Parts: sequence; structure tokens; C-alpha cells
Amino acid sequence: MKKIDIRNKRSLSCLVIVLLLTVTSCSDDYLDVDAYGKPVTENFYKTPEDMDQALGAAYYPMSEQYTSYQQVWSSDLFMGDIGTDDHLKGGLKLGDVPFLLQKQQFNLTPSNPYLEARWRIQFNGILYANLILDKIDAVEFDDAERKKELKAEAYFLRAYYYFYLVNFYGGVPLYDTALSFDEVNLARATEEETYAFIEEDLKKAIQDLPSRFDKGSEYLGHADKGAALGLMMRVSLYQNKMDQVKTYGEQLFMIPYDLVDLTSIFQPEGEWNTESIFEINYSSNTSKLGTSVPKQMMPRTPEDKGFGFSQIKEDLINAYETGDPRLDAYYYSISDSSIYGTGWYNRKYSWAPFSNYQKPTVGGLLNSEENVRVIRLADAYLMYAEAIYTTNPTTAIEYVNRVRTRARENGGAGNLIPADLPLTLTGDTLRDAIYKERRLELAGEGLRFYDLLRTGRASTVLSGLGFQSGKNEVMPIPYSQIQLSKGVLTQNNY
Repeated sequence: MKKIDIRNKRSLSCLVIVLLLTVTSCSDDYLDVDAYGKPVTENFYKTPEDMDQALGAAYYPMSEQYTSYQQVWSSDLFMGDIGTDDHLKGGLKLGDVPFLLQKQQFNLTPSNPYLEARWRIQFNGILYANLILDKIDAVEFDDAERKKELKAEAYFLRAYYYFYLVNFYGGVPLYDTALSFDEVNLARATEEETYAFIEEDLKKAIQDLPSRFDKGSEYLGHADKGAALGLMMRVSLYQNKMDQVKTYGEQLFMIPYDLVDLTSIFQPEGEWNTESIFEINYSSNTSKLGTSVPKQMMPRTPEDKGFGFSQIKEDLINAYETGDPRLDAYYYSISDSSIYGTGWYNRKYSWAPFSNYQKPTVGGLLNSEENVRVIRLADAYLMYAEAIYTTNPTTAIEYVNRVRTRARENGGAGNLIPADLPLTLTGDTLRDAIYKERRLELAGEGLRFYDLLRTGRASTVLSGLGFQSGKNEVMPIPYSQIQLSKGVLTQNNY
């Protein structure tokens, strides 16, 4: 897939921007769009090659989300874990990065710049996807199948960006086309309307996307049918639409995914393995094509050269049984009393000596090549188990035990931990076992806060950490966007 560098000349509104597209992987040619104040399409979006470049631009905000500072701190790998019972903000000291501390203490303000970064990134992606969907039908393709796939990828991307918004802010303005400056100021849709919009896009994506297993290695990085099905499972789960989780899960399981060795999932050799349903690609062979996630999470020592954010709380470490191989596979500890925090770190996003990823040598340490894992099969198995535990507990236990068996086998011959869940489990006891398994298997992947919210446990688990029911379920709408809308956008309970 081509990598596209998009820069904004002006940011009056997230959907009123100017595109500067630079193809970085193939040549130094570029298209410099010189109009000001609205998307310019008269001289672009004319050929299949244009549409391929436009697709690269539409993927760019997805990768931008995990780059430096405000962008990465507004991502779910930080906002989805910090402030929960799993992760501490970390950093140099308690007051380090006060805007991130607001999330830990559940006192976010509408002027927090990370809220603005998240809003801007997603709506940029929505604009780029809409420009493709607006223009592609008029473009003649020799390969009709590629045209269909490209359009389906745009639907996936628009759904992805809207999902990233609705989880965070609740209902947001819905744009199904690229609008001019004087049309762009729309009121917020409801949360239900936003989810319905996402589902319709994903249905279109599922219908026309191929499976990456039917494509060559050059397709890796593109959204495929499995990615759309996996995202639809998560979208359905967050709405408690368990029948849909079951339906789309069963379609996903017809694709030849398989669990892999526990210690390889988050390693270079594990990128796009058979457990991987969707990843965001990064490269460190060129400046600014990498991610800053490992740099942000590595220990703050002269040797490790990290910033020490999003450290693991003892409560999570203590949730594992002694002998569970995931404890060593997913975390590591540093004993240094001079470092602020718990001393426990996320091995899932690390570099040597704690993983096989090496420190980047091009573009600085914020330019790591490690792919961000968005959806993987173990998550899909546990979503499916949660969807069917009341109607088919035996099968639900089977899917949980697949995850536990994989973990156990990584402990070597004779290891008995974690044992299979007994087949006699039912009702709330089984439900709670599934909830716990999600925590143990998926910790550090940005899902904990949302799992607590959607299952109604946030008010209990997080109340002692500052969480307020009726307020902190969603984040503030950025103050800058309220101002730009001249009051059309309404604020959440902040």
C-alpha cells in the first residue's frame, strides 16, 4: 500500500481543510492543491491512480493517531487504559503531562488539547473517505473488482473513524459527503444514530471486501473482510447487540484465522500473523512513518530511553494466577526507586531488550516500526463467548478455553495454568469469568475503560479513582469546536 503524507494548510474546521498529498514510497512527485478554505477536487480524483493515492490519504489519519505527543496520547492505547484499575499515567512524576493526568483523575476539561487532536484526526479521515465515495463512481476503472474493493475500503475507514469518535464523545455530526465551508456546521447526531451510520458503512464494506488470505503480501495494511467483520463485532458489542456479535463472529470464523504462539503476537515476526485481524502498519526506514507508542511506554532510564507512560498497576498484575505465562509474555518490571510509578510496563509495545523490536535508527525514537494491533482473534473469541454465554454456555466456555489453552501451552510441558474453565459454569459466574479473561488477555490494548462502561461496571470499579456516573462515560467536546460551530455543537455534561 502506498504511504501518503497529508498536511493541513489551515484548520478552520475538521471538515474544511486543504490536502497536500505526497507519495513517499514510490517517488518525489506530489500534488499541491493550492485553493484555500475548502477541498479542491477539480484536478484530482480523475483516474484509478488518483483514487489509489486518495485511499492512501484516507488511511493516513489512522496511522497519525499513534504518532507523536498529542496524537498518541489521545489514542485508546492511553485514553482507553489510563484512569482504570489497569494502568497508571506514569511519566516523570504525578504532574508530568497535566492534560494526561486529567484523564487519570477524571477531570478532563473541554480545552484539553488531546481532545482536539482526537477530534481533528478522525474528522480528517472522514473527509478523505467521503472524497473517495463522492468521486469514485465517475472514475473509469479497467479493473471493476478493484474499484469495488477501493470503495469498500473507504466505507470501512469512515466507519472506523466514526467508531473512534462515538466511543469517546457520544453522538457527533454525521457527514455522508464532503461539504463546502458554508454547509459544514451540522448539529450532533444522537449516539444511536451515529452507531446506525457506522453499521451501514460496515455492512457495505463486509459485502465487497476480499479476505487478505486471498491476496498477496502487498495487500497487508489494507482493511479486508475480516477487519470489517471484527470491527462490526466490536461495534455490536459496545451496543449490547449480542445477536449481531454472534452473527458476525460466525462469519469471521469462516476465514482461516488461528491463534499463534503467545510470545510472538506482538513481535516483528508476529505482524500480520494468523491471529491478526487488523493492524496499522508502521515503518522506521523513513522519518515520520513510525509510531511513538513504544517510546512513550518504555521505562524512563538512560538505557531504555522511554518516557515511562501508561505503567501497569499492581491490581492487574495480581489478577493473574501464579504460573500464567501471560504475565511474563505481556509485562516486565524494572526495579529502580528513582523512577516514578509502579515499575511494571507493557511488553506488548516495547523494544529491545524487552522485545525483538529494535530502537529506531532513522527519524528519532518516536519513529518505531512496531505495528499497532487493532483487532486480533483472541478478542473475537471472547466477544463471541460473551455474546452466547446465556444461550449456549458450553460453546462459550469452549471459546474462552481456546484462549486459556493457548496461554497454558506457552508455559511448556506439564504447565497446568491457566486451567480450562469447567463446563459446568453458567449464568453470572460464567459471565464474570469471561469478563476476567478479557482483562487478562487484552490488557494494555486500550479496551479496559470501554469494557467497564459497556458492562455497567465502571461506576463500581472506577468510583474510587474519580469516575462520576452520568458524566465520565464520554469526554468533553473540544471547546475550540464549540466555538467554531457558534453554538450548533452542544457540550456533554462538562
